[in-house]
Amino acid sequence: MTDWRTTDPVPLTPILAAAKAAFHARGFHGTSTRDIASRAGVSLPTLYYHHDNKEGILLAVLLTAMDSALRRVTAAIDDGDTVIEQFSNGIEAVVLHMTTDRELATSEDEIRYIESDNPLRHKYIGMRTTLQDQLEDVLLRGLYAGDFQFDGDVKNLLRYLLGACRSAADWYRPGGELTPADVAASYVETSLRAVGARQPAEPLPISQEQ
Repeated sequence: MTDWRTTDPVPLTPILAAAKAAFHARGFHGTSTRDIASRAGVSLPTLYYHHDNKEGILLAVLLTAMDSALRRVTAAIDDGDTVIEQFSNGIEAVVLHMTTDRELATSEDEIRYIESDNPLRHKYIGMRTTLQDQLEDVLLRGLYAGDFQFDGDVKNLLRYLLGACRSAADWYRPGGELTPADVAASYVETSLRAVGARQPAEPLPISQEQ
């Protein structure tokens, strides 16, 4: 099973690691292939041997990021025995993805620069939809079972929750007082309140024998 709580960075080739850092620092339009090659310590011909163009490099970064997120969330949900555990694990997994490697996580914002008819863009969006569908399924099962109680549309609530989780990458700073696990735990607590998660029953007191 995937170690979905890992905080190890996603392995990347030198070119993709350099591109990730460059896109984070300068954005897609502010980054050139020459800049990526320089950061990676390779020549332009070497870069173009592995990737057709800058769009292809961005897509490789994006697909790597989404594949990692999807694997993490899938394993997290599978690891839960109850619907509340599955939801908690899923939210935790999303936040861990956003805080473990902020540069990789925020690169997902650059998808807007990829042409809408690009088949790899469609693949990326399909993976993202699968991730969202898994969490939506957990929410619906919890709602129908009475484990969650909330008003409004499930999809809108999930968009709100995922948007909040993704914002963690904007403010979180590695090396600070909070670890990725600390941040994830905080977001899980807030998310459970947002969906009206049923509180576990208090254990019955053990009667003392006379």
